Amino acid sequence: ASLHRRIAQLKESNCQTAIEDIMYMLILYKFSEIRVPLVPKLTSCIYNGKLEIWPSKDWELESIYSCDVLELIKEHSNAVISLRVNSALTDNLETTEIGKHQLSKVYTASILYGYFLKSASLRHQLECSLAEHHGSITKQLRHYISGFDPKILQRCAKPRSREAKNLIEKQSLALFGPKENEENVVTSISSLKRLLLEAVAFGTFLWDTEEYVDGAFKLMENENAEEEENSSV
Repeated sequence: ASLHRRIAQLKESNCQTAIEDIMYMLILYKFSEIRVPLVPKLTSCIYNGKLEIWPSKDWELESIYSCDVLELIKEHSNAVISLRVNSALTDNLETTEIGKHQLSKVYTASILYGYFLKSASLRHQLECSLAEHHGSITKQLRHYISGFDPKILQRCAKPRSREAKNLIEKQSLALFGPKENEENVVTSISSLKRLLLEAVAFGTFLWDTEEYVDGAFKLMENENAEEEENSSV
């Protein structure tokens, strides 16, 4: 009986891995549609002791959002890198030092933020359509989100499936390496912004992919997943 149970577990594990591979390929395809390659492992982007990611691809990464969503993403980016809104181009050329583990946490939190915004914006669009149908006044996205209670916030920000949660962990590991790596990296504000925008886009595409794949395969519910650190909005 234990052997049959183990075989069933292996089949389930192999199936889940295959589904995750499909989801990842779909995410890569979405990035290719906007002509943005994912940043490779960070160690391959360090030149003369400095992390440099070129080209920035800011325009392409920002082009996939509506104006109200993009406004929130820019605020998130500015808050993370401690830049004032509408900062000058020269600020992007300045350098900063950050721990690789901390950068990994920020990247993961930004993926979850992109995932959250996609979910919240779709809910907002639906409620706006209903409000217009009944002649009611619609709220801006930021005001709509500010009215979320904790349960709705958690539901929108946490990956719905175990496969999506695993993909976030795998993407972060592939980019930054093991979590115990505590070394610091020197990078430009421009490169840091590139990482953040990629992460938010990854979260957005992950939501789309999860929704699409769940229609063909029954994804495993992410019931017991712990909330990611710094994932609050």
